[in-house]
Amino acid sequence: MIITRKIEIYVHESDKDMRKDYMNTIFRWRDAVREAANIAVSHKFFQQNVRNFMYLQDDVMERFAQEHPDRVSINKKSGKEQIKYNVSDVIKDEKGLSEQNVTYRLMASMLKGKVPADIYSCLNQAVSKICKETMTDVMRGETTLQSYKNNIPIPFSAKALANIHKSDDGYFYFTLFGIPFACMLGKDRSNNKAIIERIISGEYKLCSSSIAFQKEVNRQTGKKKQKLFLFLCCDIPKKDIKVDPKKVLYAILSVENPIIYSCDKKAKEGVLPGVRFSSIGTKDEFMYRRIQIQAAVRRCQVNNKYVVGGKGRKRKCQALDRFHEKEKNYIETKLHTYSRMLVDIAVKNGCGTISLLNQKEREEKAKEDNQKGEPFVLRNWSYFGLKTKIAYKANMVGINVVEEKNFSIKDEIEDE
Repeated sequence: MIITRKIEIYVHESDKDMRKDYMNTIFRWRDAVREAANIAVSHKFFQQNVRNFMYLQDDVMERFAQEHPDRVSINKKSGKEQIKYNVSDVIKDEKGLSEQNVTYRLMASMLKGKVPADIYSCLNQAVSKICKETMTDVMRGETTLQSYKNNIPIPFSAKALANIHKSDDGYFYFTLFGIPFACMLGKDRSNNKAIIERIISGEYKLCSSSIAFQKEVNRQTGKKKQKLFLFLCCDIPKKDIKVDPKKVLYAILSVENPIIYSCDKKAKEGVLPGVRFSSIGTKDEFMYRRIQIQAAVRRCQVNNKYVVGGKGRKRKCQALDRFHEKEKNYIETKLHTYSRMLVDIAVKNGCGTISLLNQKEREEKAKEDNQKGEPFVLRNWSYFGLKTKIAYKANMVGINVVEEKNFSIKDEIEDE
């Protein structure tokens, strides 16, 4: 299973002039990568929509119609001939000119000599993958074409990140295309130190990663500072845990009780006499702290009109943004806690499958309540977030997560 860790890094060079040159080099790579990625996306869009480019010259259209008579059809409404183009019709029939190779050769012509070849090779793979996943939604009008700004990650392969090691002072260092870097782990609440140590020991496999510039606001001064981050990707092997694939742990996600679970086979049929459900967390326990944060947000909104202005919106609303961030972090922490407890219970009982009951119906009901003017559930509970975290943690220990559609159950289950 591949995970990504965000780690702040800096150029480890004592000489001021050399450090400045290294940073300027990274900025040049960033600008070149951004320009190449945006042009590559345009080419991908053209490849998928070439059949709609009807302003080609008539002789070009006639030649194509003669060479490909099977692509010519009669439009039922207008009665005129129409020609259907495919991507393969406009790309030269030569070796190394596939859809993905075309954009790679484009990037190579733009970036060769400016950026290491490893970077634009990984960039082409990343752009092609994103375009392939989103192009259907773009055609349907559900999303817009991907565009890249100055915070675009600069990708590189695992072999490019060299000489990663831990020094005697306890800090981690590595070299990327000849530029020395050091990691800033801080309090390390995400346990990044242990992950890097396992990568060095070979327990975890290093994968293609990236570096990117991001602006962060100082909470005390309100000033922006551009920092450099490493998005470290590694492949974590699944733990060898003995579970029975036929044994199922049934779980229900609800705002009244974050998770209700049972190992009884009859639980699939609904709430029946003799079927015992246990709960993880309660509504009061989950909402107590969140309601406090929301009350603080409302106080900030009221008092913001008394804050001295003149320094921009972010300066005026920094306290409000801080409480929004606290609420977001609190929710993430709680969802991680609940999902971890459920997966641990499944492992303890030897269940190879976690079945989420009546999940889609509850999500649809929450959306309907939100449209009716009752947004409490949708605003204060995250069905999808909890479901994603359960699947993520279950996959790490080899447990399968499924959703049961046909399930009859009461609206709410009372605590035992």
